[in-house]
Amino acid sequence: MDASSQRPVPQCTCSVSIHCAPVSRPSNPTFVGAIDAEPRDTSRAVPPAVRANGLVKRFGSVDAVKSVQFDLPARGVCGFLGPNGAGKTTTIRMLAGVLIPDEGTLEVCGHDALRDATRLRSTVGYLPESAPLSPELTVREHMRFRASLRGLSGTAARAAIADAMERTDVARFADRCAGTLSKGMQQRAGLAQTLLGDPKVLILDEPSVGLDPGQTLAFRALVRELGASRLVLLSSHLLSEVEDVCTELLVMAKGELLAHESMDVFRTRAGGGRCHRIECERALASIPAAARLRDDGAFVIGATSQLDDGWHAAEITLRDPDARDTVARALAASGVAVRVFEPADARLEEIFVSIVSGGLR
Repeated sequence: MDASSQRPVPQCTCSVSIHCAPVSRPSNPTFVGAIDAEPRDTSRAVPPAVRANGLVKRFGSVDAVKSVQFDLPARGVCGFLGPNGAGKTTTIRMLAGVLIPDEGTLEVCGHDALRDATRLRSTVGYLPESAPLSPELTVREHMRFRASLRGLSGTAARAAIADAMERTDVARFADRCAGTLSKGMQQRAGLAQTLLGDPKVLILDEPSVGLDPGQTLAFRALVRELGASRLVLLSSHLLSEVEDVCTELLVMAKGELLAHESMDVFRTRAGGGRCHRIECERALASIPAAARLRDDGAFVIGATSQLDDGWHAAEITLRDPDARDTVARALAASGVAVRVFEPADARLEEIFVSIVSGGLR
């Protein structure tokens, strides 16, 4: 790169020693919108895999889904969050072609949910919360049957089955009847079936239920791998799982879509760059300059603690992000040693609850 095209790096103007945490960036750049305010990646240059506009689904007098609208990219892993009864499963079933919207339009891979439902279903691999398995059939028999439904036969079917079973680690119990399998084994067998036919959209509803820790890690790695070449919509109540594999999020409650954004934006909604952690040699409130800034409203002190080595830690919320430099200069002028002054991410659970309760809408 030409030196003239490089942007100058801002220099710190205060004398205090401050440790700034590096910005966390995803290891896989294929994922969608991990850093940008709006979810995007190179897949946005092609038509979205999913286009939902004004989706409504009613059951009797109950509106389970209320005029939901979103686009999802052709590649990436999108988390789908919401409390029980939020309308997630109903929305998922519409995307999978199991339910037809009462109002609005829905396209999946260019196929209209009303006019072209059969082709829509052919592009989607859908794993519901409980894997659809017949207890008297073996895993291999399930795989052969699902392959035939996907239009696979002969060598192509055998190759697809072998690949799906290897990816999900089910080959070792492929000849056991589904009714004899543990919950985790059943989920993996269901996932293996879902991969047959190489669907462009994978919809996974609570897929890691029943998996042991080792299987969970392997499953998450597989989801990240799959998201590099297609859209994976992952519905889960495990926020740690969503944070680990997803970079784009949908949040629903009471049938309404409350948020659709990148993971980075989701994390910062509660703090907006204002939450920081400070470690210094004295309690923050005991430092006169810091106390004056606090009294003037520059920041609010949250949780505090004394560390094992005698230093003091405090979590603060700044009035605005620009107040960080003011606080740093005040601490430097006071001659107080500071070893950490870094952004502090809000807990994912707290942000989720805040969105669902309406606190951040």
